Order: sequence, then structure tokens, then C-alpha cells
Amino acid sequence: MLTIRHHSSRDYAVLPDIDTADVGIITADDQACLDEVGSCLLGAKVHSRFGLTLLHSHFPVYDDEMLLEEVNADERVITVRPVRADLSSVFATNVYYDDAGQLVGLEFASYQTLAGVEPISDLDSNVLIGIVEILQRCAKTKRFGIRLLHDPLGLDGSVLLETSDLARRILSSRGETDNPALLQSIPTVFRWEEVRAGSGDGLTIDQGCMQYCRTVSRCVQPVRGSHDRSRSHEPTGHENV
Repeated sequence: MLTIRHHSSRDYAVLPDIDTADVGIITADDQACLDEVGSCLLGAKVHSRFGLTLLHSHFPVYDDEMLLEEVNADERVITVRPVRADLSSVFATNVYYDDAGQLVGLEFASYQTLAGVEPISDLDSNVLIGIVEILQRCAKTKRFGIRLLHDPLGLDGSVLLETSDLARRILSSRGETDNPALLQSIPTVFRWEEVRAGSGDGLTIDQGCMQYCRTVSRCVQPVRGSHDRSRSHEPTGHENV
């Protein structure tokens, strides 16, 4: 039986802060792992159900709290914030594999927020095991988590741009297409699809990103000793607009 442990404060404490230098830089070995997971998902035909997340944190989350995703359809915004809620009414959307060999839920959502996507269940066990085996082999279990893909806003080709309000511990995401801020943002949710090759002969794997974390400044070239500090929010802790 598939079990997902609710996160503790320590699970978030050990994640790298999004503002730590190099967190947002996808290295060659990161990409090799992403490529292998993408092939696995496409081979199992679950690429529309699961993706990967870049593991990181923005603020502390305490033992009696969970990170809950909520959607405001009228304002076209998704928020994620720590709350005290009944676990029986929500489902894990973002999980990772801990040192004890357990799947840990890092973010949760109601059935309504899942927008018609079925929650993670025993039917997903083989796929999740396959993904975890790849992450273990690549030594990336602390780098990437597994995302249950869902789209409550109906993005239709847009991507989510996430900003942080540290004072209130709230993450807000809105759909964007050509916002210049995307160029200074860190990709945090990866997904894959098959597309027709440029020659028109056969299919090829296309890796995309459906969510980015807003940064103010970041190092765009991984040269040792030459990094600017990556920032996802202003020093005051207020949300960027």
C-alpha cells in the first residue's frame, strides 16, 4: 500500500532556501536526470499526470502546519500558505523521497483544487517507484521532488509565475506568457510531452516548465566565485509586483 507521510518542520528546514546561490542553476547532471525521468514518464504514458519539482523552501513551516494550495478563480491566482487543517480532506501534490525511504508530502490541495485530477493512489506505485529509482541512481533525491500535475486556472499555454510574501508566509502564482520577469526567474516545475520532430519524421521528447519562481537578481553563469545572490523577494519580505 502506498503511504505518504505528512511533512514535519525538519523536512522543510533541510530544503535549500530559494535564495541560496546555485539553487536555480540546472547543471549538466541535473539535466541528465531530468532527461531520464522524462523518458520514464513518457514510456509509462503518465507524462500528463506527473512532473518533477525543484526542491526548495521560502520560509519555515512548523510541525502542526501544512502547506495548502488554494485557488481563487475570480482573481486568477493560486496561493500556497501554511495552515492548520484536517489531513483527511486534502491530498499531496508535491512529494519527495526522504533518507528513511518514505514519500513525504510537502504541499497539499483539496479535491476541488485538483481540478478533476485523481489524487495519488496505489495505482501510481509502480510509476513512483520508477521515478525514485532514477533519482536515487542520479543522487538527486534531495534535488528534485515529484509533482502531481493539475491546472485549476486553465493556463492554456501560459506558465505560472510565483512570488513570495515572506512576512505573511504566502506564495502567489499567476499565469503569464511574455512577462519580462520570467527571464529572471527560476524554473521549479518540469513536465514533458512528445512533439513532432522538426523534420516531420517521428516524435521527440520536449521538456517544458509550467512554473517559475520570481527572482530579482540571479547568477546566470555557473562560474565558481562569481555568483550574485539569487533573490526571490525583496529584502523587506514583501511580495514583488
